[in-house]
Amino acid sequence: MIEEYLQYWGLDRHPFLLAPDSRMMCVTGQYYECLERLKYAITTGKGGVLLVSEDAGLGKTTLLLKLIDDMKERYGDAFRYAYIDHPTLSAAQMISLITSQISGIPAGEDKLRNLDVLKSTLIDAKEQGGKSIIIVDEGQLLCEAHDVLQELRILINLTHMGEYLHTFILSGQRALWHTIKSMPEFWQRLPVRYYFVPLKLEETKELVNYRLYRAGAEEGREVFQEDALEIIHRYAKGSPRTLIALADLSLLVGYTNHAARISFKEVSKAIQAMSGQGESLPYVREEGPRETGPSLSSISTIERPVDRPPWKRPEYSEAMLKTSPPMTDKFKKVVRPGPAYLILAFVALFLAGMVTYFYISDSFARKRIANPAPAASQTPEKPLSGQNPVSPTVNGAGPAPDAPQVLSQPAPQVTAQPAPQITSQPASQIIPPKPLPQAPQKEAAEKITLSPAAGKNALVVAEAGNIRNAPDLDAPRIGVIFKDETIRIFDEKKDRNGERWFMVHIYGKKEGWISERVVEVREGLSPEQ
Repeated sequence: MIEEYLQYWGLDRHPFLLAPDSRMMCVTGQYYECLERLKYAITTGKGGVLLVSEDAGLGKTTLLLKLIDDMKERYGDAFRYAYIDHPTLSAAQMISLITSQISGIPAGEDKLRNLDVLKSTLIDAKEQGGKSIIIVDEGQLLCEAHDVLQELRILINLTHMGEYLHTFILSGQRALWHTIKSMPEFWQRLPVRYYFVPLKLEETKELVNYRLYRAGAEEGREVFQEDALEIIHRYAKGSPRTLIALADLSLLVGYTNHAARISFKEVSKAIQAMSGQGESLPYVREEGPRETGPSLSSISTIERPVDRPPWKRPEYSEAMLKTSPPMTDKFKKVVRPGPAYLILAFVALFLAGMVTYFYISDSFARKRIANPAPAASQTPEKPLSGQNPVSPTVNGAGPAPDAPQVLSQPAPQVTAQPAPQITSQPASQIIPPKPLPQAPQKEAAEKITLSPAAGKNALVVAEAGNIRNAPDLDAPRIGVIFKDETIRIFDEKKDRNGERWFMVHIYGKKEGWISERVVEVREGLSPEQ
């Protein structure tokens, strides 16, 4: 049964569990790149992979579980793997555990027999057209166990007919990178390497929204405000494990406060609870002689922009203002305009000046277009009263030879104003010349045409497809979708090469484009919930 606080937010499963869950993993950015490198190492038989993260909790284990799930789906029973997540073993124990997981039978204490069973099992899997991987996680615990590292290095040498029988993946934290690099004989056997770094702010937002979407959040509903996601990111310092724990506790705080959305207020209370400092907020005054409340010590070292405070002052009613003590000088100093407001005022004045300058320049330019200066080699003629301002021409090539005779004829019935009165009109009343029509070929080529596929669903037929922010192969990637997932098509457009692109929605509200190469439009499909 789902908890009440999750039902309150419209969720049908946990979005922020700390246990590694490959189904909830947002495979974008560095995680997508690392997963592709791992698959490349397995399919091409590179032998070994070194996977290291800057700090703990950056998602290595979850990514490895995602890799195992993908390999099971691709190779079925022909896929063999061993996953060691507690590597503080002796060399013999390590070989015994790997053998039992690969072969599926209990391993004995005889190391030679275990290696023989391991090799024969790997050969059988290879002859069936499958793949095998051996994963040792938490490898930083082996930095001092050089005998175990040497045993694992030799384990990579299991080959058959000139090819490696398995792909060895060693995963750990930063200390493991330096240890392996100091062992050239091991470093050279791990040619594929990847180094994880903390998430950026946009990646944090994408991770939180993706997990909410996978947990059943209502489409278009904003659960976390922008300021809440920003303070979660700063407190977690880009660590997925920490931000997941804080986001889950913020949902609980928002439920108890009956909040419509998670704001900075709910996140502040969650941080105080995680830090063991109660739930006092730093911007709420306490009654009594104490003038200042407790601060968020857990995020005191976080760098904040000087031009924008990370929270907003609460709005007080008239009754609250009457009963509240007078503001102290320290509190007044917080609401006093600072350098940021002076900078904004300067920028506003600068923009206003630029707009005025371009407006005046445009007015003078229009005057020059409407009243061009006469050429130096010509003597302007004085217009006659009632003269038609348009001179007779011959085939549009200039004044006709009998133009003087036409000008000398009286024209009392012509009501057009003389030329000197035209120049006295203000610039705002002068109609600028109409621009020449442009060739419509390019516009027609770039015009978006709605497709009959709009409103229908499509099935992903490729192993994985990139979702981009524009219908172009060179456009930045904003998401990934995998085989057998169903998406809804909202629009269609062709790129400059004639390839069709379909517009889809990511995480319920973000628009993206996916190529026709990886999807197939079908009838009777329903989008994945």
